[in-house]
Amino acid sequence: IEKMVQEAESMRESDNKKKEAVTAKNDAETLTYQVEKQMTDFKDKISSADKEELTTKLAAVRESLVGEDLDPEAIKEKTKELQEVSWRVTQSVYQSSSDSSESTEGEKKEEKKEDEKTEKK
Repeated sequence: IEKMVQEAESMRESDNKKKEAVTAKNDAETLTYQVEKQMTDFKDKISSADKEELTTKLAAVRESLVGEDLDPEAIKEKTKELQEVSWRVTQSVYQSSSDSSESTEGEKKEEKKEDEKTEKK
């Protein structure tokens, strides 16, 4: 029984490493899917430089996922880099779309005022 307990203890560390690697791989795959979807959804709104940077980071993440012996730290690092770029790009897309909607709203208000003035005359 003691021998089995010792074996279990010695395998716990390798099991934890495998679990960490699988978790990191799953997180990376999920993020790559989301970024690809984001690039498709916002293809007209993303600048070519941002698109190129996202594509480069996606390739780096995919490259870290290849092979049998996965390094969870490398995967996490590449995933973090991709996530930071993705957040920045998404933020700039939403900010630019909110800026354009604000200017559109401003134009509509000006048109309304002009319409009211013409109606009064």
